[in-house]
Amino acid sequence: MQVTTDHSAAVALAAVTGRVDSSTAQDFEDALISALEGGDHRVVLDCRELTFLSSAGLRALLVALKKANAAGGRLVMSGTPDRIREVLEVSGFSRFLQLFAEVEEAAASFQA
Repeated sequence: MQVTTDHSAAVALAAVTGRVDSSTAQDFEDALISALEGGDHRVVLDCRELTFLSSAGLRALLVALKKANAAGGRLVMSGTPDRIREVLEVSGFSRFLQLFAEVEEAAASFQA
């Protein structure tokens, strides 16, 4: 699992690649927290290359979501593969986490 972050735009773009499971969830959480703290607490998580998200990954995502909300920011996801979207829907995350098809659409949601 790898997360690369770009702070050059109005929002931070964090792209995750690979599997987020019990062995990588802490690194995933740390990367999301770092992305949130690196700007004004607005992050688009690009999931096009995310291949697996375990319950440990969901927990890391929840920690980052709570931190973003507490700071008055937001964390949204884009390009979420169908298998990951299904995990988010079954777990109930899709009720409080905005999912967008494209990065541009997700970034534009911060202007609305």
